[in-house]
Amino acid sequence: MNNRISIVFAINDSYAQHCSVSIVSILENNAGINFDFYVIGDYFSEESKKLLNSALKKYDHGNKIELKIVDDSLIKDLKINIKYITHHTYYRLLLAELFPDLNKILYLDADLVIDGSILELWNTPFDGYLCAGVKDTYVDRIKYKYKIGLKENDLYINAGVILMNLEAMRSEKISEQLFEVAQNCLDKFEFQDQDIINWVLRGRIKPILVNYNYTTEDIYYNKIKDPVIIHYTGKLKPWNINEKCRISLKKLYFKYLNKTPYRKFIWTFRKGSFVRTIKKIVGMTVKPKKIRVALVIDEYFGGMGTAFGGYGFLARHYIARYLPNEEFSVEVLLKKNEKRWEFRAKKEKIDGIKVIIPPGKKFVYSWMKRNSYDIYLTIELTHEILKYERKNKPVIHWIQDPRPWSEWVEIQTVQLFPESCYWNSELYDIVHRLYHEGVLKFISQGYFLNEKAKELYRLPKDVDIRYFPNPIDIDYSFEPETYEKKNHILFIGRIASVKRGWLFCEIAKRMPQYEFFLMGDSFLEKSRNDEIMAQYRNAIPNLHFLGHMEGEEKNQYIKEAKILVNTSIHEALPVTFLEALAYGTLLVSCRNPENLTYKFGEFVGTVLGDGFDDIPKFVEAIERIMSNEPRRLKLSCEAVKYIREIHSVSRFQQDMRQLIKDTVNKE
Repeated sequence: MNNRISIVFAINDSYAQHCSVSIVSILENNAGINFDFYVIGDYFSEESKKLLNSALKKYDHGNKIELKIVDDSLIKDLKINIKYITHHTYYRLLLAELFPDLNKILYLDADLVIDGSILELWNTPFDGYLCAGVKDTYVDRIKYKYKIGLKENDLYINAGVILMNLEAMRSEKISEQLFEVAQNCLDKFEFQDQDIINWVLRGRIKPILVNYNYTTEDIYYNKIKDPVIIHYTGKLKPWNINEKCRISLKKLYFKYLNKTPYRKFIWTFRKGSFVRTIKKIVGMTVKPKKIRVALVIDEYFGGMGTAFGGYGFLARHYIARYLPNEEFSVEVLLKKNEKRWEFRAKKEKIDGIKVIIPPGKKFVYSWMKRNSYDIYLTIELTHEILKYERKNKPVIHWIQDPRPWSEWVEIQTVQLFPESCYWNSELYDIVHRLYHEGVLKFISQGYFLNEKAKELYRLPKDVDIRYFPNPIDIDYSFEPETYEKKNHILFIGRIASVKRGWLFCEIAKRMPQYEFFLMGDSFLEKSRNDEIMAQYRNAIPNLHFLGHMEGEEKNQYIKEAKILVNTSIHEALPVTFLEALAYGTLLVSCRNPENLTYKFGEFVGTVLGDGFDDIPKFVEAIERIMSNEPRRLKLSCEAVKYIREIHSVSRFQQDMRQLIKDTVNKE
């Protein structure tokens, strides 16, 4: 067995210090083993050469380092997608040819430290594989592999640590294949040469333990004991003193930096102390300062040109309407301005509430600092504004509709008009980070959503999630026992793929004995949605398109209907369900949130795809309700009672105000 370990780093001159840290960390933890270090690049200053060579002086003289200038004319013009990465990353594609005398080599990025023995890693048998590496947990989490043609079970590794079988790679001309793909197919790859390596070598990569490439992603999401190679992936690095790098293992970098020739360049920074002075005003009555609540949402039910969705309805017609009083003020924060250099926030008063689009990226930090809200309330988290909050203000995250990837897999079974996927791992990361920083509390509108939230945000099983039902305007004068409903069947929702409104139309066609009313309009991808529904407009005598409705007009249709039909392929717990039940209107649906459809109507079972084959299930469920009036009336009365007990506005006001006060005062 070879008693020398060959390691290669590919860097530019600015990374010489970090490469020195990596080398020293290896030598500190692998006494008795001799190393051949190869540092390749296109230029090294005299100072870098001197310092890199001197890094080995105090260690065993059996170690050696070679700085190698590479002709990079072939790769210099290859596309760079990631701003903080240079073209030197493409050297990995050529290592088999750059080191023709070596049978294998360990490639390491220079933004890592080694805090243990790597002998076992080096002695990993290839068993016919071309290389070995550690699964990239970030790529797995964002569901990226399918975008480059890999299957879900294909191993995709982080290319910052690769044990390479150079002999086998040369025999199969792998470098030529890698470089050909880099030249001709680079536009399809977001992660550049890492994608290329994984795509070309798929099925030929041997998995190794996460201990040998423990990335920043793993530090956040995949806690293990005693990692050997700690890899500071991503934009934020331990040495970025102007950024808040919260990586818990960043101290290891400075531990080994202090053992390198670069230690004389280390600066010590001392945080200044700040004293808050509180002045007492004697003899004056001071009006208490209101708690300033920022309501974070991406739509406000038509306000400032936003869409008419469930989140926006809850935000505008319930939270912003019923939360403010002499103790609380509410401002709505929509998405920041997409123009990076837009320095002004856009503001508009809607129903007496200030609704704001914050300024662009270059000014949003200072804008958030100036406004200094006391607390943030999110309905899910639909945009990234909270990542610009630097004061760690408390956040209440209201779980409304968490969608882990398994939910998207179901949604994507619709073929007639597939729903656009808005999976956003950055938002889910923000929620996870805020929770682990101790500034975020979870509340949930439904117990059945909690496991989905744990999966989506990678939360511990014992995370504290408080049940917090949505409020509903309740007409207490409505008497379900005596009110004579009509043989009306209602659909409420935007016209969109996920709602599958075409099924409601097909149901109406099959049940001419009842009147069907479709309330809602298309907003996103309007032309395609309207095109699908056009075949049903004015074509079915008992089907009436009402368009978008609000207020008393909307309530009257709900009050008169006996059934609310929901054909969505995906739902959390829609406000429309609660509004219907408040008027004793029963549910027929293929979704059963919080078991409400089963308790107060007919649950037809899960219906995937376009749903046409399952239309008879809806027809039969409707008929079971309509043909049994005593049962319908009994369930109607029970539904009204349930809503009045659980979903009253007064309960919401009391509970939410108390929660906000307790959270702010705790801070």
